[in-house]
Amino acid sequence: MRVISKLLFLFMIPFLLSACSQKVESNLPTNSQDLSSPVEISFEEVEAKIPFEIKQPSVPFQVTQKSARILDTNGKFDAVEITYANTNEGLNLIIMITNSKVDTPPNGKKGLKLTNGSQTWDQGDEHVSAIYWRNEGLTYSLISGKNNNLEPLYDYQTLIEIANTIQ
Repeated sequence: MRVISKLLFLFMIPFLLSACSQKVESNLPTNSQDLSSPVEISFEEVEAKIPFEIKQPSVPFQVTQKSARILDTNGKFDAVEITYANTNEGLNLIIMITNSKVDTPPNGKKGLKLTNGSQTWDQGDEHVSAIYWRNEGLTYSLISGKNNNLEPLYDYQTLIEIANTIQ
């Protein structure tokens, strides 16, 4: 759980920074202590509660555990996090999708475009590999890590290939 909380905080940063740069008053959380602990619920419950279609990637490893959470954004937008894990091998692939209307440039290095034309940004570091993009009014982050996220699982190009499988 600690690893997922770390990843959640890491990938909420672009959303939080974007919200802070807007000229409107916002009650978005500013640090991990401000985030309500999201509760894991069934994927079907998440789909029923989120007002957009949840598109999933083709996961390139055998998934032994899948979890879904609706993230608390103080009612400003909807956000969902889906984690695909292989607990036997210590592999994680996480997709976060939001309908945030924030339209500021994301952090990270500008990267390749997906086959649907969406611009990506490389947001990986020494612990995880991650990309970020926007498409059809939704914002996506795709994150991968291994060995309790002490090192990246996939390189940037592989994450692009996985993102291109999202239908």
